[in-house]
Amino acid sequence: MRIRAGLAGCVLLMAACAGQPSPPPPAPPPAADTAPAGPPADPLLEAMRPRWAVRPLPVTRAFTRAVERNTRTLAGLPGPEYWQQRVEYRITAELDPSTARVQGEETIVYHNNSPDTLTQLVLHLYQNVFAPGVQRTRRVPMTGGMTLEQVSVDGVAAPSSAPAGGMPTYRIDGTLMRLALPRPLPPGGRVSLDIAWHFTVPPRGAPRTGHDDNEAFVVAQWYPQIATYDDLHGWHELPYWSNGEFYLEYGDFDVSLTVPEGWLLAATGTLDNADEVLTPTTLDRLADALAGSDIVRIITADELQAAEATAREPGGQLTWRFRAHDVRDFAFATSNRYLWDATRAVLPDADGDGRQEIVGVHAFYRPEATAWTEAARYIRHAVTFHAERLRPYPYPKIAAAEGPIGGMEYPMLVFIGAPASAEALYAVLSHEVAHQWWSMVVGSNETRYAWQDEGLTTYVEDLSASDFFPDSPDPALTTMESYLGIAGSDREKPIMTEPDLFGLGPQYGIAAYTKPGTLFRALATVLGEDRLETALRVYARRWANRHPAPWDLFNTIEDVAGRDLDWFWTPWFFETATLDQAIVAVDIAPDSAGERVTVTVEDQGDAPMPVPITITLDSGETQTLMLPVEPWLEGRIRQRTTIPVSGSVQRIEIDAERRFPEVDRGDNVWVRQ
Repeated sequence: MRIRAGLAGCVLLMAACAGQPSPPPPAPPPAADTAPAGPPADPLLEAMRPRWAVRPLPVTRAFTRAVERNTRTLAGLPGPEYWQQRVEYRITAELDPSTARVQGEETIVYHNNSPDTLTQLVLHLYQNVFAPGVQRTRRVPMTGGMTLEQVSVDGVAAPSSAPAGGMPTYRIDGTLMRLALPRPLPPGGRVSLDIAWHFTVPPRGAPRTGHDDNEAFVVAQWYPQIATYDDLHGWHELPYWSNGEFYLEYGDFDVSLTVPEGWLLAATGTLDNADEVLTPTTLDRLADALAGSDIVRIITADELQAAEATAREPGGQLTWRFRAHDVRDFAFATSNRYLWDATRAVLPDADGDGRQEIVGVHAFYRPEATAWTEAARYIRHAVTFHAERLRPYPYPKIAAAEGPIGGMEYPMLVFIGAPASAEALYAVLSHEVAHQWWSMVVGSNETRYAWQDEGLTTYVEDLSASDFFPDSPDPALTTMESYLGIAGSDREKPIMTEPDLFGLGPQYGIAAYTKPGTLFRALATVLGEDRLETALRVYARRWANRHPAPWDLFNTIEDVAGRDLDWFWTPWFFETATLDQAIVAVDIAPDSAGERVTVTVEDQGDAPMPVPITITLDSGETQTLMLPVEPWLEGRIRQRTTIPVSGSVQRIEIDAERRFPEVDRGDNVWVRQ
């Protein structure tokens, strides 16, 4: 989900435990020598210096137990005993746009692939966040929530009150539903649920779902959904409090949605009955869009005016049937005022057979959203950029629908508002498209660790925006400035904080989005852009359609990088340490080829990092070197390096390319007088 850092997002969760690719970092020249420069100017600073070697990466007991049970590994791979549950959904639902009411029925088949015998199932009723009296962290419009009309287990009706012996029963607690099974569900067993329900889609102002004056609907978190049961915590029983997002099982969906004729409908999955709901002209245009590289207007403004956007039915209603395989959620958007543009993206092979993949690209928007006329082109660039750098895109299409939501992601479908500028629209589209990898394919627990998808997505979004707009300012600098606005202050909270526990203010947006996005950019400088990109591809491959914890990401990156990075993860992700490096002395002596310069750097912050130094000569030529992080880890407070240069030194600067989140750049520059 795309948010602005100024929006409100704290308790540290770990209380239970102890564009355009940038060049790789320059290597130190052979002539450099590194040594401590003696005591600091202030002896108290030396006495207060933390010893980084005694600050290992905190690990939860749950993850430690998973490693012991061989479901996870310390190398970042799923363990040999890793398991995961499976769900199948068959849903039929109808939306009445005039009342915003959704009436639905579903059958859920739940497969217990765990080694545990289950006596209950837990389901999420997300729409109850809009019911009076339900706890939440945001102001939301009231709709009354979701009403369950009927619940049955394997054909036996389940009352909501205490049953007779051997009968199923359920209890609703806010956005959670606990269903007691009539008999235990053993490992390898399956159970079938039938549920009938209805709710009212909230108006504009609701998070992640809603409608705009009964004209454009973006509908999500709209059906009773099985909670995740995993090897770390068992049932995922965190309620939906409106800030934290979702943690979902993978499965197959067969969904039939009924709306009035004339209402275009975009959804997760492939449309099975296109010939029943679309006109022959529309079908021909879709074929043209998938056959060529041009943007094709599938539904025009004239066709909207003439009510020719869809096929017609004597009863005035059309049922659209979608199927999706191996996805973690299902969402849809519909309007009787949508224009529809389409094209194709030619992407790397996703099936391993060596062929290129043709992916449909679709944009649905109302005529007044004028920036959206380029949306299909933006989506095509974003999905191509991310697929080439992360992992082949596994789905047959990607669609974006304009509506009353700033930005939100679902499998094969994203919801976006109507930014006025091209740069703003591209940025949000690219961010939500990147979520197809984090966390539609790589299914991390967003309710506990929002940064694990939002931070990675922010990092790659900035790279893609720089690639698409190479002459515009680097968006990664704006991302970094957002974090630096509260860095090290009492307002900042650790990245590992649960998203619903940040309180009011910018803390959530910074900890989930801009700070981790900035840190992955810094890590790319430490490891090299190519090495981090390789690590993220390996992570995506290892954990595709699985549930990685943060330690799986940390361990994978270390495994690929071939080095211990606890010194990086601990202060940046589990604390609110800051980076503050300074040039404290420069000595220059004549040399046979020019000058010999000695630079002394002091670490005045709490987060150890390498020190990139740029030396500018009178000729304009620059020379770069990188002082290592290891002396800081040994407890030193200063490093000194001496190198020869072929000219007269005019300027020396730490991190001239602004790759690191330095809190005080005032002492990062030395200029010759």
